[in-house]
Amino acid sequence: MSFYGHNGIHMKGVRMNDLIVTISRQNGSGGREVGNRLAEMLGIKCYDQEIISATAAKAGMSVAEVRRSEERPDGVFTDVSTPEPLFQAQSDVIRDLAARGSCVIVGRSADYVLRGRPNVVTVFIHAPVSVRVERSKAHNGFTDKVAYETVTRKDRERAQYYHRNTGKVWGELSNYHLTIDTGMIGTDNAAQLIKDFIDMRDPKMI
Repeated sequence: MSFYGHNGIHMKGVRMNDLIVTISRQNGSGGREVGNRLAEMLGIKCYDQEIISATAAKAGMSVAEVRRSEERPDGVFTDVSTPEPLFQAQSDVIRDLAARGSCVIVGRSADYVLRGRPNVVTVFIHAPVSVRVERSKAHNGFTDKVAYETVTRKDRERAQYYHRNTGKVWGELSNYHLTIDTGMIGTDNAAQLIKDFIDMRDPKMI
């Protein structure tokens, strides 16, 4: 069975008005670019920084405060079975966005928040540290040392935030339908690969 999505895009076996793709990513791997490119290819929305703004508004906080909450060192919250109120507010925002129709959601533990839902494809974007350091230098003008410190710190913060609020391990293969090394194929090809993966999925598994 075949369906036609937004802007007449044909996606075999997938109802595009139900399709949600979550993009988890290592810092400097190009995950944001992959998400934006994929959304462009599919003719659907991509949500990234908008989630932070919406979460701040919902929680009555500033965007800066929300960002800081994601950067707290591990150990501040000892009971990982009880998510932070801010994480709960952010989860509500993600569920609201997913309810609006097809979209790509970058980061924010969306793979966990939308777990178990039909028509959700979860992706993890990664690359060797050396590749991510070079990307960070090119995008931010960092030195080798600062770029390395940045990508490793950001990854550590993401892993801690994820574990603190979900009790799960960020980057664990079983959390995702597909993992892609952009160091080998680049971001445009990664977006194409995700689209091909969606095309090839068994309709009974959606």
